[in-house]
Amino acid sequence: MDAIAARWDARAAQWDQQLQDPTCHLNEDDAYRRFVEELVPIIERHRKFCAGQGVLDAGCGTGLVLAGIVSAFAWGIGVDVSREMIRVAEGKHLGNTRFVVGDCFKLSALCPKAGAVISRGVLLSHYGRQQGEGLLLAAREALVPGGFVVFDFLNQAARGKHLHAPDNKAWFTRQQACELAQAAGFTKATVVGEDGRRVLLLLAEAPV
Repeated sequence: MDAIAARWDARAAQWDQQLQDPTCHLNEDDAYRRFVEELVPIIERHRKFCAGQGVLDAGCGTGLVLAGIVSAFAWGIGVDVSREMIRVAEGKHLGNTRFVVGDCFKLSALCPKAGAVISRGVLLSHYGRQQGEGLLLAAREALVPGGFVVFDFLNQAARGKHLHAPDNKAWFTRQQACELAQAAGFTKATVVGEDGRRVLLLLAEAPV
């Protein structure tokens, strides 16, 4: 975990600048913008529920996603293993939001129960099937009854259609992503996004 943190610490100072560059590989297929655009309608469908609950951002980085959606919730907490990413996020002074340096596999120990857990950064693909299930389990345990998660992942169906297709990451089909959520104890799971997209979004709902 220390090695992972050090790698992201080294990228923190330039992270926001890179994400403003349309030619940067981080923006391939417009992934960051699309994540928020596809997340907003999900939140809108749960508007009343979200307004009374908090949101956790697992692997929050510099807080870019939270900045776009936290106003729909009662409060927000961003969790990241990188102290430098958290330092940059804190400097944005987002309202009703705080940031925590910590392990996303330990969300329930770090944060109060929330109505939603979101994650933009293809963490499921970084960690693979077994650890990905553990990550989703940690997210479910951090939710209030009826809460939901939105995690993105690399789309197996589009693996050969985009410039960057890393072999050291896990690529999932829609069915495999839903199976991960079901194995982690979610009662309902679906995938948002078009088949040709490099990254898709897993939406999973916890038992009421």
